[in-house]
Amino acid sequence: MKKAIISAIAACFISQAASAFPGSAPDRYSEGIAQTVMTRYPSALNIPFKPWCYPQGYFLMGLEKLWNSTGDRQYYDYIMSWANQVVNPDGTLRYFKGKSMDDMMAGSVIVWAYKQTKDEKFRKAAEIIRKSYDDYPRTTDGVFWHGRGTVGQIWVDGVFMGQMFLTKYGKYIGDADYCFDEAAKQLIGMHTHLKKGDSGLLYHGWDEDKDARWADPATGMAPEVWSEGLGWYALIMVETLDIFPRNHPQYQTLVDITRQLMKGLKESQDPATGLWYQVVDKGDRQGNWHETSGSGMFVYAIQRAIELGIIPAADYRHTVINGYHGIISKAKISLADGLLDLYDANNGLGIQKDYDTYVTRPRKKNGQEVISSFLWGTWIAENAYKNLTDNADTPVTIPKFACTDYSQGKVFIFENDSIVWQHDAPLSNDLWHLPNGNLLFTTGHGVLEMTLSGDTIFDYRSDSHIFACQRLKNGNTFVGECNNGRMLEIDPQGKIVKSVSILPEGVTDGKKSFIRNARRLDNGHYLVAHYGGKKVIEYDENGKNVWEVPASGGAHSVIRLPNGNTLVAIADSDKNPRIVEYNPRKEIVWEISNADFPDTKPFKFLSGMQYILEKGILFTNWQGHGIKEKAPHMFLVNRDKKILYTFNPRKEIETLSSVCVIDCAPDAAIH
Repeated sequence: MKKAIISAIAACFISQAASAFPGSAPDRYSEGIAQTVMTRYPSALNIPFKPWCYPQGYFLMGLEKLWNSTGDRQYYDYIMSWANQVVNPDGTLRYFKGKSMDDMMAGSVIVWAYKQTKDEKFRKAAEIIRKSYDDYPRTTDGVFWHGRGTVGQIWVDGVFMGQMFLTKYGKYIGDADYCFDEAAKQLIGMHTHLKKGDSGLLYHGWDEDKDARWADPATGMAPEVWSEGLGWYALIMVETLDIFPRNHPQYQTLVDITRQLMKGLKESQDPATGLWYQVVDKGDRQGNWHETSGSGMFVYAIQRAIELGIIPAADYRHTVINGYHGIISKAKISLADGLLDLYDANNGLGIQKDYDTYVTRPRKKNGQEVISSFLWGTWIAENAYKNLTDNADTPVTIPKFACTDYSQGKVFIFENDSIVWQHDAPLSNDLWHLPNGNLLFTTGHGVLEMTLSGDTIFDYRSDSHIFACQRLKNGNTFVGECNNGRMLEIDPQGKIVKSVSILPEGVTDGKKSFIRNARRLDNGHYLVAHYGGKKVIEYDENGKNVWEVPASGGAHSVIRLPNGNTLVAIADSDKNPRIVEYNPRKEIVWEISNADFPDTKPFKFLSGMQYILEKGILFTNWQGHGIKEKAPHMFLVNRDKKILYTFNPRKEIETLSSVCVIDCAPDAAIH
C-alpha cells in the first residue's frame, strides 16, 4: 500500500495513468478541454452564445496560454481563424456593438492578433473598441455601468470584461496612461462599492439609484457574493497586475486588494472538496452547492498571485492543488463522443434578488463560461506542479474532525493533528458535528449533545445499549436502542414522541450485538445495520421489513447514498472486512477489501463511515478483536480504490469506531 496523505480531505492526489483521449481521462485536463471545445466547435464563432462576446474572448485567451506553453500550432490557428473572421480587411468589425462591458472582452483577442502579426487591420479594429469607452456611461464617481441600459448599476463581472481589453490595449498598442489610469479607477472603484466588510470578498453588484429589483433599498447592494462573479474580479486583478506599471501610484493599492481577496478565497474554500460554493461565503446554508466555473477562476487567480509574488506559495500552494482536484472531479467522459463534459455551473447569471434564487438557478452541463474557467484553472495548476501525483506524499492531515474511541470510552476532536477537545463516552460508537457547533454522540447507554465549552444540551439515558443516534431535520433526535430493538424519536425536552420496535416476534432482548449504526431516512423509514444478524434491513415507519441484504462479516454502519444505493461497512467475523455498495435491486455494484491491497491487508474491522461527495469514503478501522499489529485507524478512499489519506496509530488512541469531519458543509458529507 502506498500511503497518501492529503490536506483538508479535498486534495485527491491521484496518479493519472497515461491514457488515450478521447475516451478516457486525459493526461492533462487543460489540453483535454481545449480539444473538447475545438472538436465540438470547429469555429469559435459557434461557441455559445453569440459569434462575438465574452465567451469567445474568455476561451481564446485561455487557449493563448496553452499555445504559449506548448507551442502546438493548432491553438494558434484556432484563435487566429476567429480573429480573421470577425475583422474585415479594412479593420472594421463584423459583430461588435459596444452595448455592454460583456462586448468589450473579446477585443482582447484582437489585441493579441495585432501583437502576433502587426497587421494594421487588427490595430484599427482595436482602436474602434477603445473609442467606445469614451462615451460609455458611468456612476457619478466614474465606475462604468455594466451595460448602457443598466442605469446606475455596476456588476462585479463587468470589470473583467472591460479591463481585460483596456489594459492589453494600453500595454501592446498605445494610450497607456489613459488605459492604466482607467483600469485602476475601475478596479478600485468596484472594490470600494462592493466589498463585504473585511472578508476580502465582493458582492455581485451595486445600484447607485437603489431602485433595481435586487438592490437593498438602503445600500443599493446585491444580496450575495456570487462565485463566478467574484471569479471574474479575481481574474482581472491578477491579469492586470501582471502587466501593470510598477511605478503607477495605484499599483500598491491593487496589490493590497488582491491580497485581501486571496485570503478571503482561501478561507471560504470547502476543505472537503477543494471547491467553492455558488454563494461563496455561505457553504453551511441549506441548498448551497459547489460551483465549478468560479472554482476554476479562483484556482487560476490564486496560483497567478503566487507567481507574481503577491502571496506566499507556502500558505496558498495547497489551496491551489486542492482546488485543481476539485474542479477535475466535475469533469466526466462523455459516452457520446469520448470528450469532456463539465458539470455544476451556471450558464450566465444576472444579479438575483435573494439567496434562494441564487442556489436554485439551473445548473448547466458544459456552460459557456465553465469550459473556459476549467481551461484557465487546469492549465495554470498543471504548469505550476508538473507532476501533481508527487504532492500526495506531502505530510499534512485532515484539519479538523471528531471521532469516537470505543475501547478507551472517549470522544475526541482533533485539529491540526492535536486533540483540542475530549469527553468521556463509554462504548461510544456514533457521533455528529451539528450545524450549531455542538457534538451529538452515543455514550453506551445514552445519547448526549454537548457544546464545546462543556454544557449539556440534550441527555437521553436507557437501560439498553445505544450505538446509534442522529439529529433529525425537525429538531428531534433519533436513537437506536440495541437490546430493546426500538427506533425512537425524542423531542428536545427528552420526551419519546415515536417508538417503533424491530425485535423479531417472541424476542424480548436483542442483546448487545443486535444492531450497531442505524439511520432514519428522509422518507420515514429506518436503515439498520444488524451486526449480530449479519444483514442490513430497511424498515418502514411501522417497523415492517421492506428491503434486506446480507453482510456475512457483521454489518456495522450503513449509508443511503443520493443515487439510492446503500453503502455498508462490514466487520471481521468472516475475516473479510470490507465496504460494499448495493443498488436497490440488491446487486453489489462496488466493493473494497484487503483483496485490493494483497501486500499489506490494511483493513481489520471496518466500522464508522462518512461519504464525502465527489471525493470518496472516509471510514474508521476498529482494531479491538485480537489485533496484534496496529493498522491505520482511519482511511479515505476514492472510487478508484486509491487510499488518499490515513490516520495512523498514536498513543492517545486505542480503537476508533466512528468519525465526523468538522467544517464540512452538511450537503457535502453523508454520515
